[in-house]
Formats: sequence, C-alpha cells, structure tokens
Amino acid sequence: MSVAAELSLKHILERGIEHFNLIDVRSEGEFIEDTIPTSVNIPLLNNEERAKVGTCYVQIGPKEARLLGVDLVSPKLPQLIRSFLDIKDKRLTVVFCWRGGLRSASTAGLLKLAGLDVSRIEGGYKSFRNHVNSFFQNFSPDYSFINLYGPTGCGKTAILRQLDGNVRVLDLEKAAAHKGSSFGEVDEPEYQNVTQKNFETKIWYKLYREKEGAYLVEGESMKIGKVSVPKSLFSRMKSGVSVVAEVPLDARISFTVDNYKPELYKDEILRSLSRLKKYIGNAKAGELAKLLDAGDYESFTKILLESYYDPLYMRSIPDRPDYIIRYENIEEGKQQLEQIYMENNNT
Repeated sequence: MSVAAELSLKHILERGIEHFNLIDVRSEGEFIEDTIPTSVNIPLLNNEERAKVGTCYVQIGPKEARLLGVDLVSPKLPQLIRSFLDIKDKRLTVVFCWRGGLRSASTAGLLKLAGLDVSRIEGGYKSFRNHVNSFFQNFSPDYSFINLYGPTGCGKTAILRQLDGNVRVLDLEKAAAHKGSSFGEVDEPEYQNVTQKNFETKIWYKLYREKEGAYLVEGESMKIGKVSVPKSLFSRMKSGVSVVAEVPLDARISFTVDNYKPELYKDEILRSLSRLKKYIGNAKAGELAKLLDAGDYESFTKILLESYYDPLYMRSIPDRPDYIIRYENIEEGKQQLEQIYMENNNT
C-alpha cells in the first residue's frame, strides 16, 4: 500500500485552510467535541466501533484490536470511497485523525488504492489543538479590542452582529451558543454541542481569518454559559477601549421580549427562573412565574431587569469609560459604535 504524503499544519495554515478539503476521519463524537475549522466528518470508525476497538486493545492486545478494526471497516469500504468521491471540487483533499496515526494512514492508503489523491496532516488534530493553545498562550500584541458594555436588553449583541462584515467583530456569545445571561440557553439549539475546545477553536478561527487589528467585542464576564474566555484574550479585552451604552428602560424591555421569545420558550424560561430563586427569593420568583404564565411578558421583564440584572450590571461597568453612547434603537447604536471603531482602528 502506498503511503500518502504528509503536510504540516503550518503549511496548511500559511497557505489558507480554504484551499484544502479537510476530512476528519475520527468518530462523530470526537468531531463534535472539536475539529479543525471547515472540516467534514467521514469517520473510519463510528463512536460504537471505536469503543469496541479500544476495549479490545486494553483487554486482549493491539494485534487483535487492529484485526477487529479491519473487520469493522471492511464492509464499509465501498461507501467510504463513495463519500470521498462525492467531494466535487478540485482542492487537495487532506485527511486527519487524532494524532496522524493509524486511522488517517489507513484511510489515505485505501483511497490511494482506489485512485484518489489524498494527503495527511502531520500530527493530526493534536497538532492543531497544540497550535490553538500556543496561539492563546503567546497572544499577539497586534490584536486589540473595543468593548461594548450595557445593561441587559440594550441590544449589544444585535448591534455587533449587524456591524460584523463591515468591521471586525468577535462574537463570543455566538461561539458559546449562549446569550450570556441566566436565560442564555433559551433559543440556542447548538448549546448542547459546545465544549471549551470548540469554543476556543471558533475564536481562533475568527482571529485567524480576519488577522490582527481592532475588534469590537461585547463586554462579557470571563464565563459565558459553560465555557470560559481564554485568560490572555480576556485580559487583553479588559485593557481595551470601553464603550458604555445607555438605553431607556422601555426600549430595553421591548428588545428583551423580542430577543428571548417567551411565547415560544416559556418552559425553558421557567426552568432558568427556578435557578434564580436563591438570588431573588421564592416570593419574587413566584410572582415572575405567574406573570410569565399569564403572558404579561413586559411586566415580567421589567421586574427581572430592575431587581436582578441591573444591580449586577452596575457592578461590572468601568468606572471611567472611554465613551458613552445613548440610543433608543439598534440603528442609532450601530452608527455610533461604528464611528468609535473607525476612530480607534489603525489597520
């Protein structure tokens, strides 16, 4: 069996990920936990098969485990080859597994026998993970941040997402699939698949694609849902430019109701509300539950903002922000923040 050429991760990143068909041949579980951006998952062994081979390796031995792997893969070879043939474009196809070992070598060898030109990533996914760790450990001083602070309901995320594409924006809530609040999981179907590793990968990929320079970012706490912002990034954010948004309460209530869609996610909101009892008390939580059940979403939101979110917010904003912006709708806030970005971006 001919041996597929190995490419270093450094070569792939310098040329640009978009110039390759990256194929992750690890199991679907490994792929969901994290992978190299743009990769497609074509597992050599699925979750169950991989577990069987691993058990065989431990209980019987490596030779028997390899033979079991052959038995499991052999019936799937025609479909495996067809999956690779379905990749229509002319970019170089590169396969990888956990550390550039048996799974990627076997896949590449089989595909070469079928007449397909493929390469492997030297060191596999592990080399990519090491790269991401090193990226944050040695965080370039050429990345800077303009932080948008504001009370819950002022539309910070909506403003940043409308600006993304016109200016550099690092959307941490999107990477975390979480709104950054006690109700942050509501209407976030991808939240269940978020891991610390793929959260960091999404951040890295954004910064890799858009290069060094100034980025708009929401003034977050270090923890967003179940993940944490890398320490070096969080420290750089805190040393950046601060912008504080001041928005009338009525506008905040309206935007919050529109954003969280309580008429569609009442059960999810009630579950989140139960976790707040220790902060707001049983009586207040009960009052809020009744308002939610009655469909009085505006009163529900007003009480929650004033009694819970606003006190927390007042403890988190900078004492002396660099800018204060005031607006009553997203478009006004967007225009003001874009102007501040232009004033502070030198690239």
